Amino acid sequence: MNDSARRILTLAKHEYRAAVRSRILSVLLGILVSVTAVSVFIASVDYRSQVADYRAYVASAQAGGVQRIAPSPLRPLSLLRGATEYLEIIGAVIAITLGYLTIARERTNRTLTLLRSRPVTAGELAGGSLLGAVGIISTLVVVTGTAGVLLAGLVGNDWINAAQAVRLGLAAVSAVIYMMVFYCVGAVATARSKVAASGLMIALGIWLLVVLIIPQLGDTLDADNQIPGGLFKALGLNREGETQILSHFHTYETTRVGIEEASFAKHYERFSFAMTDVLDKYREYSLSQLLHEKWHDIAWLVVYPLLALAALWQSFRHQPTIPTGDLQ
Repeated sequence: MNDSARRILTLAKHEYRAAVRSRILSVLLGILVSVTAVSVFIASVDYRSQVADYRAYVASAQAGGVQRIAPSPLRPLSLLRGATEYLEIIGAVIAITLGYLTIARERTNRTLTLLRSRPVTAGELAGGSLLGAVGIISTLVVVTGTAGVLLAGLVGNDWINAAQAVRLGLAAVSAVIYMMVFYCVGAVATARSKVAASGLMIALGIWLLVVLIIPQLGDTLDADNQIPGGLFKALGLNREGETQILSHFHTYETTRVGIEEASFAKHYERFSFAMTDVLDKYREYSLSQLLHEKWHDIAWLVVYPLLALAALWQSFRHQPTIPTGDLQ
């Protein structure tokens, strides 16, 4: 391991330990795991009766000599919808708080300015802080996902298989990337503010806009959402009929879609929902088909983090340094 990698690893360990000791993050993590557990438990109670009904049907069909039995339409991964949504909302707040605490803590201790006077580059500072944050975020996602899977299996009486575990793993990776972006938002906003608390408020304002306002605005403007179950379905229109009608509102639909595309949270949600069987239309897709279908959302899951990382590096690069003479 070269000196640069060693410095990054040291900084990452420092970030991880400091985050673990933070009471604020502990409280937020407790809230996230608790609400996720309650959500999955409630969904699993109803799901268990559906599993029992299907198994009774299979037993009856086999007893009657039926050779071809319809596969189960039930998907245990769909019980994790609440976990996905809570990671999207509460997880983003946790990541922002982590980014804020990274800068605020180092400012209070004057660690950043001291480190910048040493042979530590801005890239190493950004890399070490980010690596530590990814460690914390990954731990959080794994704990939340594990709690959800165990509850779905123990209460819902249905366990995920190997193929579903792979898809769940991809959804977990997307959650880590998603939260990493908001970590960068919190860190960058705080680093660029003279008062750390002001940076936190700015970051939370961005969270409010990106996670809550823009997605809700896009859904509200969607004509198909004006009637429960879908307007086009109520009118008895198929996909071709829907496309034909929307072609007369091209400007409106382009604007609405553009609003939704601006939300990174929406891309994360779409990808995660597809991977965890939340949406019926993707349940029969193979993994390769899913990845091909969701390439657009995957692209945004790559672009946004790259932009966030660039902004984080710039923020650490412009942190003030302590003149060498002041260290004597």
